[in-house]
Amino acid sequence: MILRWIDRLTYYALAVLCAAVLAACGGGGSGSSGCTTIDPTRDSSLPGCSTTNPTTPTTKPTLVMTLTNASGAAVTTIAPGATATLSAVLKDANNAAVPNIVVTFTSTDRNAVFSSAIGTAVTDGTGKATVQIGPGATSTAGGYVVSANATVASTALSASANYAIGASTGAAASQLTFVSALPQNIALKGTGGAGRQESSTVTFKVLDANGNPVVGQQVNFALNTTVGGLTLTAASATSGTGGLATTTVNSGTVNTPVRVTATLAGSSTSTLSDQLVVSTGVPEQNSFSLSAAIKNVEGGQFNGCAAPTGTVITARLADHFHNPAPDGTAVSFTAEGGSIDASCLTGLTQTTLTDGSVVTQKGTPGECTVRFCAGNPRPADGRVTILAYALGEESFVDTNGNNRYDAGEPFTDLGDPFRNDRAISDANANGIDDANASGNAVRASGEQYIDSNGNSSWDQTGNGTYNGVLQATPSVGTVHVRGALVMVLSNSTPAVSLLSSATGTGTLALSHCTNGITFVNDTRSFSFAIRDNNPTVFATNRMSLHSGDPLWLADRPGNPLPAGTTIQFSSSNGAILGGTTVTVQNTNAADSSAWVYSIPMISDASQDAALNCTNTITSGALTVTITTPNGSVSRVNFPVTD
Repeated sequence: MILRWIDRLTYYALAVLCAAVLAACGGGGSGSSGCTTIDPTRDSSLPGCSTTNPTTPTTKPTLVMTLTNASGAAVTTIAPGATATLSAVLKDANNAAVPNIVVTFTSTDRNAVFSSAIGTAVTDGTGKATVQIGPGATSTAGGYVVSANATVASTALSASANYAIGASTGAAASQLTFVSALPQNIALKGTGGAGRQESSTVTFKVLDANGNPVVGQQVNFALNTTVGGLTLTAASATSGTGGLATTTVNSGTVNTPVRVTATLAGSSTSTLSDQLVVSTGVPEQNSFSLSAAIKNVEGGQFNGCAAPTGTVITARLADHFHNPAPDGTAVSFTAEGGSIDASCLTGLTQTTLTDGSVVTQKGTPGECTVRFCAGNPRPADGRVTILAYALGEESFVDTNGNNRYDAGEPFTDLGDPFRNDRAISDANANGIDDANASGNAVRASGEQYIDSNGNSSWDQTGNGTYNGVLQATPSVGTVHVRGALVMVLSNSTPAVSLLSSATGTGTLALSHCTNGITFVNDTRSFSFAIRDNNPTVFATNRMSLHSGDPLWLADRPGNPLPAGTTIQFSSSNGAILGGTTVTVQNTNAADSSAWVYSIPMISDASQDAALNCTNTITSGALTVTITTPNGSVSRVNFPVTD
């Protein structure tokens, strides 16, 4: 009895213990998501007692594409005239073949030819679709991508592979084309250096009758001139990958254009390269030019960059032999007033698109342009000096004609360039004294200068040594070639003055008809000074310099009106002889002769045989109407009597 009670007690104890363990582990169907490890000494790095639910793997349809030859071997290259087999195998999510599905094949070679005209095929019972692919007649050697696309159970599938079209081997070469000459401008022998090569690589391409590249073909090369010691590194070459054959032109000691003739060995097929130029490739001082499309812009009272308010400034650079400076030669600019683009590159044009991106294109060799924009600051005299400069070399006189500078030959010893803000004319801006200004070769305090030699001061004269590449030891890089000009910011408001009249009273007095007296109708010419209203009187326009001239009754202040301004004369009395409209010329001249206009007139009175006069109007006005390019209109009247 006692033993039975002990067994029963043991049974209950074990049941309680098991229940506790199940509760700690989330068992017993309670739905708990975790459990507790009872053993406190259990290694924490061991897996816990949590459980994971198994997931069912997902699958989707597949598309596998292969590119093989006629023997079924995988290929990555298709020769011109050959074909390869494209196969696409479709399987569903259960890995079973999918028949009757359209597969579309495409290639990045737009000239590729498929056995199906539209590049499609339908899968058969094994889920396979097959087409043939080959290069077209105008396909070129290179790498391409072929793709296969299909849709299975609403799932879009695709696969792609890379392949190449090889060059023709064994095909008959029948064409030869020029590919490139890099660079096209090479330095004279012995004058090369940083950025100036003394050789150019010239490349040609050998093609068969279908325009496919041909490898293994010998090409012979020849120069059309060997003046100055021009040479070729290789007189012949064998066409390689892509049918390309190259040679190298090495410069000589004489500047000259040169071309390379390439000929297919054993045939008369030949072609010429583009022209190469052998020269210094360094701009020189005597070949630096600067010009403005409009010299007198309507910028005194208007702001802007586009004509007629602003204009385009063009720099033109050439080397000692007057060949254009190489493309990419940098030219820098600075202006006394308004604003100007900081720099440009010769031979290139840059266009800023609406999204702000800049597109660079081939331009005119040896030249480049920048914008000049009217705006503040505006000099009081309305004249803005612009300085342009570039790294280059000094000019010299090649007395013995050996294309080299030799000791004792005359040369231009350049000092540091500076912007002459006192300049009235282009000549002044370039250091020349004239009636308008003097001392133009000397910088005034505050005028901007370019420190060519880096000594932190302005040097009026050079270092006494020829700086350039055309000498035994080339030296270039510390000399700035330069050019300057003067822009006029013309006001839109005119100033009109009568410089002559028969009476001296400001009235235009024409011939007067009197009854009984024979009427002589003389032609009378009247001169007008028509310019803008700038108050500056330039030296050549001072009355003191023109004593004894009846047309000089006072100083003549002002600048020319904007280029393109029209001046129209009309009269309500008398008649104007000749043209009645003049257009202001494109000029930055300071002398008043640029804006003085003469108008011939006669009376409109008449007289009969009995000496009786007829003159319907005896008093009227000459009207001067001035219209600027920006549309400003002004009118001035002068009395006319007869």
